[in-house]
Amino acid sequence: MSPVWIIGAGLLQLGILYMHSLWSAAFGVGTGALWILGMFSITRLRWDSHLDMILIMASFGGLGMLLPALLLPGPACHLQQSMSGFLFMTGGMLLLTAPLSWRYARCIIEARREGYGGLALAVDLIGMQAGMMLGHLSISRWPMGDTRLVWIHHSIMLVSMLLGMLASMAVLRWYVKSSLTIPATLAQSLPRRNR
Repeated sequence: MSPVWIIGAGLLQLGILYMHSLWSAAFGVGTGALWILGMFSITRLRWDSHLDMILIMASFGGLGMLLPALLLPGPACHLQQSMSGFLFMTGGMLLLTAPLSWRYARCIIEARREGYGGLALAVDLIGMQAGMMLGHLSISRWPMGDTRLVWIHHSIMLVSMLLGMLASMAVLRWYVKSSLTIPATLAQSLPRRNR
């Protein structure tokens, strides 16, 4: 995926957040984070293939979480203390990221070649959902009067989503590695038949 698309999705996130909360300090921090995201997207081929998934989730996943904000009177999850807000946000994130991950994430492409692409994508999405749910639960009791909290809530949800995905990636790597080595170890331990 082109770095232009990743940076563009990050810019749209900043724009939507700034529309709902004119907090210049957070906009500055967000711009710095976007610069880092851009540098990783430009040099992504030098890094592990899982970086593609992280870039897609940080850019298009974050944008998908904010898409309901264009339809509802505020960022869905970040201004509402309800499960319906969380579900709207999750739906937007999945709508944008699942097809893009299937098509462009090198780790999913490799998994598809090996025959477990669907499992890899499902495990990553489940990990992201678990991380997002934990992030949402941790901030769901915060007061919602100050619109600057939109920036903090979005950052916590985005970081929680990425941490959940990193954990699921580690589990998937362990599973794939063990499922490949266990049959080989068993085959070596079986007595050989005389021909």
